[in-house]
Amino acid sequence: MSPEQSRAVAVATARDILREQGAAAVTLKAVAGRMGRTHAALLHHFGSVDGLHAQLADEIAHEVADSIAGSIGRYQAGKVKLRPVIEEMFTAFRDQHFGELIAWVVLQRRREALAPVEHAIASVVEKITEPGDTRALDRATMGLVLLAIGDALVGAEVARACNLEPAVAHDIAVKQILAVLGELR
Repeated sequence: MSPEQSRAVAVATARDILREQGAAAVTLKAVAGRMGRTHAALLHHFGSVDGLHAQLADEIAHEVADSIAGSIGRYQAGKVKLRPVIEEMFTAFRDQHFGELIAWVVLQRRREALAPVEHAIASVVEKITEPGDTRALDRATMGLVLLAIGDALVGAEVARACNLEPAVAHDIAVKQILAVLGELR
């Protein structure tokens, strides 16, 4: 395999481990073992587990950002309502374990690995803001991302504690985003 192919396979393997076992299980040793490679080989490709996590975050961030930008584009074109856009974002953060990966990186005090996430979010804001649009799309995006991260981490548990359905978080997000955008009627 070429170095690029090895890195791609390692990131795909790390993503599988993330989905199956959570962020704490994504180590160079675990990825190397599953790939049938050595820890040293992955160390050569990524420099450290931080490098692997950054690459993993980069891949997921761009995938999620593209999905969200597409959903928002359909919303802006009047093809879908806001709720499906929000549900898609919440689902991506939960199902891709993106919220967990972000939390894990932060708790490990490796915030520099979140640079790809920052760039992806900035890209979404840029893509969805049309010239002359004075709505607070940056603030709406920030609120939505933070709600999606929280929901991915503990949404089901908090909903259960409040004796509510998990979908209530989506209702809250829709209302908050509409209020931020000044579209709440």
